[in-house]
Amino acid sequence: MRRPAPHELLGLTSPAYGGDYNPEQWDEATFAEDLELMAEAGVNLVSLGIFSWARLEPREGSYELDWLVEIVGRLHDAGIAVDLATATASPPAWMATDHPESLPMSADGVRLGFGSRQQYCPSSTVYRERSAALAEVLAERLGDHPGVVMWHIGNEYGCHTAECFCPACARAFRAWLTDRYGDVERLNAAWGTDFWSQRYTSLEQVCPPAAMPTFHNPAQLLDWRRFSDHQLRSLMEAEARILRAHSSLPVTTNFMGDFPATDYWRWAESLDIISDDSYPDPADAAAAHEVAWAGDLMRGLADGRPWILMEQAPGAVQWRRRNSPKRPGQFLLWSLARVAHGADGVLQFQWRQSRQGAETFHSGMVPHAGRAGRTWDEVVATGRALKRLGPVLGEPVRAEAAVVLDWDSQWALSSTIGPVEPGERFEAARAWHRSLWEAGIATDIVPVRADLAGYRLIVVPEVFIDYPELARNLEGAAAAGAQVVVAGPTGVVDTDAGAVLGGYLGSLRPLLGVRVTDHAALSGPVGQDDSRGALVNRVSRAVGTPAAETWMGLEAVGEPLRRVLDQMGTPAPDLRAGGWAEEVRIDEAPGGVEAGQGQEPVEVVAVFDGRGGGADLAGRPAITRRPVRGPGAAWYVAADLDAVGRAALLRLVCAHARIRPVVADLPDGVEAQRRGEILFLLNHGDRAAEVAGIVGTDLISGEACTGHVVLAPRSALVVRSRKLG
Repeated sequence: MRRPAPHELLGLTSPAYGGDYNPEQWDEATFAEDLELMAEAGVNLVSLGIFSWARLEPREGSYELDWLVEIVGRLHDAGIAVDLATATASPPAWMATDHPESLPMSADGVRLGFGSRQQYCPSSTVYRERSAALAEVLAERLGDHPGVVMWHIGNEYGCHTAECFCPACARAFRAWLTDRYGDVERLNAAWGTDFWSQRYTSLEQVCPPAAMPTFHNPAQLLDWRRFSDHQLRSLMEAEARILRAHSSLPVTTNFMGDFPATDYWRWAESLDIISDDSYPDPADAAAAHEVAWAGDLMRGLADGRPWILMEQAPGAVQWRRRNSPKRPGQFLLWSLARVAHGADGVLQFQWRQSRQGAETFHSGMVPHAGRAGRTWDEVVATGRALKRLGPVLGEPVRAEAAVVLDWDSQWALSSTIGPVEPGERFEAARAWHRSLWEAGIATDIVPVRADLAGYRLIVVPEVFIDYPELARNLEGAAAAGAQVVVAGPTGVVDTDAGAVLGGYLGSLRPLLGVRVTDHAALSGPVGQDDSRGALVNRVSRAVGTPAAETWMGLEAVGEPLRRVLDQMGTPAPDLRAGGWAEEVRIDEAPGGVEAGQGQEPVEVVAVFDGRGGGADLAGRPAITRRPVRGPGAAWYVAADLDAVGRAALLRLVCAHARIRPVVADLPDGVEAQRRGEILFLLNHGDRAAEVAGIVGTDLISGEACTGHVVLAPRSALVVRSRKLG
């Protein structure tokens, strides 16, 4: 079923603009001033009540909503719509005092106390009952108020308490395992409990993976992550059911990009509008990619439809060790970049910078200095710009490339012990997406069960679990002409974290024509420099240690990849990979892509050349390609290519796929994205940039673009295209 776009659900005529609003923290005079300032800034939507539980229910079962109803009414009279929170993100003090069992417990068995936020156990009966009751009271009182246009459930689920190890969670975990496995013997088989004498005779013996003497059972950890995600998600779903029983308004909860603890593909199924909180670091040169990555992911979670940015900082945050502010122009630039990647709304945390509390020095749309200073000027300029982007609403981003992303695989990878210690934030998927973004290729982010029809390029990076369904979909895409690029480690374990036997890649082996026979990770330097010891250590000075390197060299085989490298610079850059590599064997008879439809032999595109840490892999395949009937092909990358290697390979693959950048030959620093017939040119660089061939009307300034435009540093153009002549 088609997911309606946010502007259709919220009645928007221009992108939503505003932020979290906490009027209970301010006096009446400030509230009156806020209404004036919101009009000046062009605010049309605020999120209200996110941390108001203590005000709404000051004593258990005793509700005080009149103040909230009055504020909603006054905002409505001022033309400002409300995204109304259920206020269940942070329980009040009485819950911690009267029901201490509702507090979360750490893996070390310590009950976390009151005085911060999100101090609840997701399995707590009391928390579940009181949060449901509050949601129902709000829905009954304000569900049909004309000033409320959307429900905001909770806030940043799992941000601080993604797991709880209390007795209630232990009981809930056992119940979840009973639903999943039925009996203890099936659990023993799935978890491989004959290893280390972990066999259970009753499900009542199973505990959460709390503090233990050494390594946890990987399958237990994987199921624990699934369970913890389920518990949080069930809280959100319970409130959504209550709201929908009393109101026809759309519901959302704010995601946090690729937050590792929550499988947002599953969460998105229960929401009407996808929304996100995103805080790139202005001190990071790659922050613009973080904006693009988060936007493309949210668009994927919304089934290709637009989404809403629920939170970003107008300036600096307060929670990093050092908190750099956005540079001049960057607030507007990144806001427009969000819209370019599919957002139909740009909201901030928060409207007015707090005077007290843990987020006192987190920037707000109205800073401590008020109207004085750059922040307010940029807030007003951004509101003015967004007001003119009504034609963008609902317009799609059309991408011919896709990157596959899977939370379950990330959990499996981080649950297994070895062969390397993985990161938590989809590093491989981020790296391949960034390479496509740097090349100007519009890219979708899709789940393993996505319909891949229509994509010319599909990248499958580090999907650790072997999914037969994904393999079938990729085979169909390749047979239809797509270029499929698989990068390891992929297809290494099954859904229970058990190793795939007979060679890694599992179900993907017939498509790729290769199998991985072993991992070959580099460890980096081991021990201390012993150069003086080499004078006397007769045995060890003769021992080679290629695994102590941090990189390994590759050599292109054949003219196509060498030609790409020659085009990239003089002298041509060499191919390198980081600390991950694999031993690959080409299968002589791997089967067929849709058997009988003309598979070709596997081609070796690059080999390990023995440089760096690759001495023991010298001459072995590092990149392979298996042509499929017609233009389709399946590529395998058996090493963690660096940025140059990924860029070179993707140039070659995109040529096969007949994919071109959104705008070709852009100057350094400039990103191009298109929504429908509207082109966004975003100059993230520090220098002015000239772009030729741009014809249309700049929606923000209203000026005509007649073929040649100049972008100031950290600025953007939003051009509605028209044809020459």
